[in-house]
Amino acid sequence: LIPLLQSIKRDSVVEDRTSLIVSGLQETIDCTDQDSIKSLFTHLDEAPVVSKVERLGNSGDEVRPVRVVLSTKEAVRNVLGKSARLKESEVYQNVSIAPDRTVDERADNRVLVAKLREKRELEP
Repeated sequence: LIPLLQSIKRDSVVEDRTSLIVSGLQETIDCTDQDSIKSLFTHLDEAPVVSKVERLGNSGDEVRPVRVVLSTKEAVRNVLGKSARLKESEVYQNVSIAPDRTVDERADNRVLVAKLREKRELEP
């Protein structure tokens, strides 16, 4: 029964790919996270319908990531496609946008990135 529940949960997470993780977006007193995300998307020339914005983790000294839920998968693809432009911006050069991944996907991604770094070092 437990493997079946895990399979159902994993499939529902894979189906629901309308979330993004925004890292490096500073928390400010005079601007809400919703407004900061709207400004970020305006900078990318995108105006997706945002369903939900939430800070992840406990508040502290480090900048917490923001989970943003958009209305469609297409909006997620458009934002991710334009996210490389942030590196060229003075305001958002330290901000990155990535798809929201499951715990297993994050672990797999870490392994792939480590292999890529190793390969780059061996074959410059």
